[in-house]
Amino acid sequence: MADARSRIQALSPDRRALIDALAAGRRPDRAPTTAAQERYWRLNQADPADPRYLWPWALSLRGPLDTDALGRAVRSVLNRHDLLTSTFRRQDGELWQMRGTAPARGPRLVEVSDGPGGVQREIERVNRRGRELARQAPVDTTLLRLGPDEHVLVADIHAIANDAWSMRLFLDDLAAHYNGSPPASRPVPFAEHAARQRRWLAGEEAERQARHWDRALAGLPPAPRPAVPGGAADGPRCVVQRTDVPAGVMDGVRAIGRRAGATPFMTLYALFADVLGTLTGRTDIVVASSVSGRDTPDTHQVIGCFVNRVVLRVDVGGTPGDQELVRRGRASVLAALANARLPFEHVVRRVAPHEYHRPAPLTDVMFVYDDQDGWAATGAAPRFTGLETSFVEPEYRTTRFALLLTARPVPSGRLVLEAHCPSDPHHVRTAQELLRRCALRFARLRGA
Repeated sequence: MADARSRIQALSPDRRALIDALAAGRRPDRAPTTAAQERYWRLNQADPADPRYLWPWALSLRGPLDTDALGRAVRSVLNRHDLLTSTFRRQDGELWQMRGTAPARGPRLVEVSDGPGGVQREIERVNRRGRELARQAPVDTTLLRLGPDEHVLVADIHAIANDAWSMRLFLDDLAAHYNGSPPASRPVPFAEHAARQRRWLAGEEAERQARHWDRALAGLPPAPRPAVPGGAADGPRCVVQRTDVPAGVMDGVRAIGRRAGATPFMTLYALFADVLGTLTGRTDIVVASSVSGRDTPDTHQVIGCFVNRVVLRVDVGGTPGDQELVRRGRASVLAALANARLPFEHVVRRVAPHEYHRPAPLTDVMFVYDDQDGWAATGAAPRFTGLETSFVEPEYRTTRFALLLTARPVPSGRLVLEAHCPSDPHHVRTAQELLRRCALRFARLRGA
C-alpha cells in the first residue's frame, strides 16, 4: 500500500483542505466521518425507524428539580460535543458530518399520570420513534413529569454518535452543567478522530492488519441464524436473563488464568467458547467482542462512536483441559487485539461484503466482560444538587445479536451472567440453556 502522504495527496481537494483545517485547529462546517459512521448511515437510510441502533437510558430525578437549569444543562452538553448537533449528508460521493445543522434543544416535557408503567411506555415510545440522520440530531431528550418533585429524564442517542463510554460522559457532563461546575476545557471534535482514522487507513499498518484478518477469518463456518422476529414496526424486542455464579469462582478464574498467562477476560471467553461448542456441536467457534477504540488521551472526554468490534476465533476441538483451552483463548484474543485498530467495517467488506448491511456481520454471538460493574454505560447515578438520582432500567430493549453474554464480577465475589437475546421462544430457550451450562462450567473453577 502506498505511503500515507501519497494517499492523502490523491484525495479530493475538499478532503485535503478539510484535513489541513483540522490539523490547524480550525472547525469547518462539514467534517469527515469514520468507517463505523458510514455503515450506521447506510443502515439508517435503509430503515430510519429501526430501534436497534438507538441507546435509550432513563434517570430518575426526585426532589425540587429546576427544569430551566436542566434545559440549559442539556443544551450546554449538546453544544459542547458538536457531533450531537450535527446531521449527516452525502456530498461529492462521501458522507459528511454537517456541523450545527441540528440546533441544541432542551428536553420536551411529557406528563405521565400512571407511574412506573407510564414511564416504561414513554421509554419504549421514544426508542420506537427512530431517527432520520439526514435531518435530525443523533440525540433526543424527553423529561417525564410524574409529579411536582418526581421526574425522569430519558435520553436516546443513535449509535452513529455513541458508545457505552460516551453515555457515561453525557451523564457526567450533564450533572456538572446542572450543578454549576461545567468542565473547564472543551473536548477535541470527534472529526479529528475521523480524520486521524482516514490518514491511518492510508498507511502500511492498515494493510498489514487487513491481511491478518483475511487469514484469520478465512473459511468462516456458516452461522445458524434464525431470522430476528419482527420488522421495523414491531422491532426486534430483546429479553434479558440473568444468573449468578457463586462466590469463589473469580478466584478460580484468576488462578487458572495466571497459570496460562491469561487475563480474566481471556479465561472466561475461552470457557464460554467451550460451552458454545458443546451446545452447537461445533469446534470452530467464532464470537464477537469489542475494544474501546480510545487509544489516545485526547479521546477520553469526547462523545462519539469510538468502539470497534473484533472477531475472536478459537478451535475447541479435541479434549483439552481447562488450562489448554485458556491458552487457546489467550492466543485468539492477543491476535485480535494486535490487529484491532482496523475498523470492523473494513474487515467485513474484505471478508464477507455481502454481510455489510446485517445487524451483526460475521457472527451474531457476542461476549462482553464488564469488570467495571457497568460503570462505562451506567454505574452509580450522577449527583444533581438537591436531588435524589437513580437509573430506571428500561423494560423495552432491542438487540442486534442472536446472543450477547455479559460476565460481570461483583464485589461480593460472585459472577453475574446476563444473556441478551431476541424474545421468540427458540432464542429464549437457547439462552436459558446456555446460561445454565455456563454457570455449571464456571462453578467448576472454585478452588482451581
